[in-house]
Amino acid sequence: MKKQLIALLALLAAYQCRADLGVINISITANLVANTCSVSLASQNQTVQMGDWADKQFAVNQQTPAKPFILTLENCDAGARGVKITFNGAANGTDATLLALAGAGSAQNVGLAILDKDKNRIPLGKPTGLYPLKAGPGNQNLQFYGQYVATALPVKAGLANADATFALEYQ
Repeated sequence: MKKQLIALLALLAAYQCRADLGVINISITANLVANTCSVSLASQNQTVQMGDWADKQFAVNQQTPAKPFILTLENCDAGARGVKITFNGAANGTDATLLALAGAGSAQNVGLAILDKDKNRIPLGKPTGLYPLKAGPGNQNLQFYGQYVATALPVKAGLANADATFALEYQ
């Protein structure tokens, strides 16, 4: 028996055992960005004052006049030709192109549209057309508008605050 065990151990020692622990795949991704600008401090956390609007005015015109606001870029790199802007935020439950109003006591049946320089609605999550840029140390003012839009009638009075973030895609 002892001889058989020794023979078995010798046989196992001669047989090479190999166990693959698996293949490790490493995926490394990056986004190399060139031709960028700096976003001015005033544009990074700005508040756009939209004014006061009567809820009854939405029965006559289902949107308010467009209120302008500007995003300012500065110190654009030499190769900067243009930028597209994508706005994101909580979408209105009735119209996903509009920002939802945030907070307790918010107005009802209304959302906030963001419009481009030509006053065309920019759907949330979709980039604008190309805004041209000039390289150099000066400021680049990008024109946008905010506009309240009724999603159903009657609009009920309340706070009408909305939050959005924006992302820049340089060309």
